[in-house]
Amino acid sequence: MLIRSLKWFLLWWMILQIIFEVVKSQVKSLQPQERISHTATYINNKLYILGGESITTNPTTNEIALKEFFYLDCSKSFDTTNLSWEFLSNIQVPTRWSAASAKGGINNDTIFIYGGFSNDENDLNLVYTYNTKSDTWIIPKILNNFNITSKKNLEAIINYNDGKIYLFGGTSDELGISNDMVILDTINLVYNIGNLTNAPTPRFYYGATLLPNQNIIYFGGNDGKEALDLDVVYSYDTINNIWNTNKVTGLIPSKRYLFSTVLGSDGRGIIIFGGFNVVNTDSLYILDTINLEWYVPNVTGQLPANRYNHKANVIGNFMVVSFGYGYQQEKESDILLLNMTNEKYEWSIVFKPLNDTLPLPSTSISLPPTMTQTSSPTISSEPQSNISSTTIKPIIIAGVLVGILFIILGYLFL
Repeated sequence: MLIRSLKWFLLWWMILQIIFEVVKSQVKSLQPQERISHTATYINNKLYILGGESITTNPTTNEIALKEFFYLDCSKSFDTTNLSWEFLSNIQVPTRWSAASAKGGINNDTIFIYGGFSNDENDLNLVYTYNTKSDTWIIPKILNNFNITSKKNLEAIINYNDGKIYLFGGTSDELGISNDMVILDTINLVYNIGNLTNAPTPRFYYGATLLPNQNIIYFGGNDGKEALDLDVVYSYDTINNIWNTNKVTGLIPSKRYLFSTVLGSDGRGIIIFGGFNVVNTDSLYILDTINLEWYVPNVTGQLPANRYNHKANVIGNFMVVSFGYGYQQEKESDILLLNMTNEKYEWSIVFKPLNDTLPLPSTSISLPPTMTQTSSPTISSEPQSNISSTTIKPIIIAGVLVGILFIILGYLFL
């Protein structure tokens, strides 16, 4: 009797250990790898994250990060301390880091991925697209009369008025550090080249933001030797294909690169966050594009660690910062939230959505007068299947139950 009781005790102890280890490993696997150099694209209430580099030196971990494709559902409230990521199939997903991304296409429901690095030396495609409606990856055939080559470490700015993505500067094997303007028409699928007269000096890891008057503002970055100043801003007029340069005043941020930029809720202030070799008390500034003046906003809430090589998107009244270097996943969420409601800035852990509408630029705000390879064949992938936490949980439970059943049967027949 004593021996049988001991067997049952050992049996239940082993069952509990199995359940604990399996659930722990699976829950951990549902969390994305920490990463840098990823893309973050917001479409139809979903923030899609693609690829990037793992911050670890483990080749296996980096391989996982490169192939991960997932999104955060922003149609409902969430707490950054308990994020629920939805993982998508990684079949035929391009492995990219330091690429540029934007949403575009006829219906603004397609993710365009341009350039970047790939761990597949045979992957020479300049652009991939992901249709969020059909869940398909495609290598689009784009008319390329300008011998456009792949660039890295640059920003993709989409103008929803004409469906064109503006790709300035960056780095490439052919050009080194450049200051050319590649224009990708996401509706007609054709490349063009922008005007170079009065363009900024060659740079990468810079900041760029589209204003409501359809001017793109550029500043900062790295020229291959050092970080660049933020006391000068460059304006590219997407309507007239003209560059202008302006000096700015105020509390000018320190030289920096690998920072993020978004347009504030007032439509005139450009918010920058983070940057390499920047402390967290010096990480957040706003550029008033009307007065051409930098200032530090009054921000409440718990100050987060500084980040660099991250991404930032405006979603409703929030600046949503994703991943990057500079924080510890055990202490701080992969997602940071800056609440910008009524121009009162607060670091928050709770996201509350608004109705998702496409912000079409207007001409209600103006700057001062002075700121006035042959394409690859089309290849469609098979429809992707979503692999989310709700899908994986039954698999976990089934696996645990099967394991328990085998253990019980084994002990019963001892």
